[in-house]
Amino acid sequence: MKINFKIIIIFIFLYNSLNAQRISINRIESRLITNEGEEFIGIIKDKNRDLYTFSKWNNSGVMFVKNKRYTISNINFDVTTNSFESRISREKYFSYKNSELDSVFINNLLFKKVGNAFYEVLFEKGKFMFLKKHDVIFQKGIENRIDGSVGNSKALKSFKYLIVANKKYKKIELNKNSVLGLFEDKNQRDSIINFIKENRLSYKEIKDIIKIFRFMLNNSDSLS
Repeated sequence: MKINFKIIIIFIFLYNSLNAQRISINRIESRLITNEGEEFIGIIKDKNRDLYTFSKWNNSGVMFVKNKRYTISNINFDVTTNSFESRISREKYFSYKNSELDSVFINNLLFKKVGNAFYEVLFEKGKFMFLKKHDVIFQKGIENRIDGSVGNSKALKSFKYLIVANKKYKKIELNKNSVLGLFEDKNQRDSIINFIKENRLSYKEIKDIIKIFRFMLNNSDSLS
């Protein structure tokens, strides 16, 4: 009987300890602790209609924080709020506080914080960066010609591009005038035009624009 009594006492102690731990974790709604033991600050969000970069949540990610890296297999980029989130359950998300993160890899896409926002890094060399911003635009609802009513507006994903060179920010469109307009020096522009023609590159293809920037930087170390 004494042995059984001791077992009961131990069981009650373990149950109370586990229960206390579970309650304390549930009450901390602004923290997420990873398997690596890193604690991140953020907020718990209910399921919403935000737009995300990836259609699924089982994405392989690496978060870089203060020269350390932490792997995670459940992460996505919320385009609507420009933030990273992990799905806790089907109805709950954890949104990381942007100031806690330096950069994040998701499915081999690199997102880096530039100013107060995160951009996808398409190309980087030295202090030069070619960036892509995942953004949202709202499309107005279609007007019904019969009764004049207007349908609900739609939120759509859109992308904006810019380069950072010599600590200056320049927007860029994926067209000939915008790309060539980055090069003020005539010799540079002529060199670029010849390079594009010889290699049959397109001004609308990101992979080709990256080749243009790589060629220019290899020959001049900077963009004017």
